[in-house]
Amino acid sequence: MSKDKKESELKNEIEEIETKNLDFESALEKLQKIVEELEKGGLSLDQTLAEFNQGMQLLKFCNQKLDKAEKKIELMLKENNEFKTEVPFDSEIEED
Repeated sequence: MSKDKKESELKNEIEEIETKNLDFESALEKLQKIVEELEKGGLSLDQTLAEFNQGMQLLKFCNQKLDKAEKKIELMLKENNEFKTEVPFDSEIEED
């Protein structure tokens, strides 16, 4: 295995560990900063790839947190018999 590949895999493992120690709000804030940096440009190709990779991991983490929260809310509503009509969270609100 090449040195670059080992370093890349190690960095990915470190980023995954760091993500596990974040709450949703902190992860979202980090993700927003990464997006801003990428939109500004001026990063080297390697820096861009590293930032993009970290951003994708943060996005996955945030989506997982949101999915868990959605399921908890649905369960709580069902348990309290207040879930009379099921409206999916992803439905769009129609505007007049």
